[in-house]
Amino acid sequence: MAEPAPPPSRRDGDLAAAAGSASWDDIRIFHAIAVGGSMAVAAAQLGLSEATVTRRLKALERDLGLQLFTREANRLVPTAIGLELAAEAGEIEAAARRFAVRAEAAKPLANAPVRVTATTSISLLLTMHATAISAAAGGVEIVIISTRSRLDLARGEADIALRMSRAPTEPGHYAQKLGRLMQALYVRHDVDPATAPIISVNRETSSRIDDYIMAYAAGRPIAARVGDSSARYESIRSAGALSMAPCFMGDADPTLRRLEPPPEQTGDDIYLVSHDVSRSRPCVIAVLGALRKLFREQRSLLAGDAVGSAEITQIERFRARTG
Repeated sequence: MAEPAPPPSRRDGDLAAAAGSASWDDIRIFHAIAVGGSMAVAAAQLGLSEATVTRRLKALERDLGLQLFTREANRLVPTAIGLELAAEAGEIEAAARRFAVRAEAAKPLANAPVRVTATTSISLLLTMHATAISAAAGGVEIVIISTRSRLDLARGEADIALRMSRAPTEPGHYAQKLGRLMQALYVRHDVDPATAPIISVNRETSSRIDDYIMAYAAGRPIAARVGDSSARYESIRSAGALSMAPCFMGDADPTLRRLEPPPEQTGDDIYLVSHDVSRSRPCVIAVLGALRKLFREQRSLLAGDAVGSAEITQIERFRARTG
C-alpha cells in the first residue's frame, strides 16, 4: 500500500490561507509593479498614489510571508517566487480582461430587439398582433420565440415570457396573470361529429386534454395524437377531424363550430413573466405594457366567452396576409 501523502507544512498552510485572502486589487497592484518595475510606473498605470501602491505591496508581502521584490537602484526586481507569482498574476489579469470583454459583448444594446418566448398557440396570437404590439411599445422591434421549452430569463435566453399554468417563484422574477386560455371541441360545419376522425394529444403534452377527448370519444378510435394546439386546429380545419383547439382560434374561424362550452379542467392560466436582468431596459418595459394591453383586449376571446363580428375574421385575415 502506498504511503499517505505528508500533511502540508505549517508554512504551506499559512501561505495557502494568505493567498486565498489576497484580493484582486492586491494582485492587480503586484502585477503592475512586476510589469512596470517601479512603484511610480505602477501608480501611474493604476491611477493610484505611489504611497498607496507602496503600502498595498508591503501589506501583501506581510500577508503572504514572502519577499516579492528586491530593491536595486531605481528598479524593483522580482525574487524567484516573485517571478513565479507574477506569471500567475499575468494570467489572472488576462482572464479579468476576457471577463470584462465578454460581459460587455453580452450586454444587450438599448435599442436591441425585445425577445418574447411563448407556446405555439400564444405565439400565433402574438404574431397576429405583432405590429400592434410594436406600435403600442413605441416602435420597438420584437422577436417572437415559439417553443414549449422554458427559456431562462435569468440567463438572458429571452427578455419576456408568456407562460401557462405555473408562475415562477425564483428571486428576481416578476409574474402577472393576464387571463386564461380555454380550449374546446370543434368540428367543421360540413362534418358530422358522430363520424369525424378524432385527434387527441400525447399525454406528455397534456393528460388533461387527452382525458377529456377520450371521455368524449366513449370508445371510438383515436386517429392520431397531435401535441401542438395550432396543428390540432389545422387538422380540424383542413382534415375534417374532431379535436380540441384554443377558443381564440376556433371561435374566430367561421368554418368551424364549437360542440360544447370549453371545459374548465383543460384551461390554462396565462402569466406575463419578466426578470431583473432585462427589466432595466426601457424597451422591455414598453413591450410589457403593450402585452398587458393586448391581453386585456383579447381576454374574452381567449376565454371563449365572446365571439364578435370583428373577431370572427381575424384568423382569415391573418391567413390571407401570410398566404
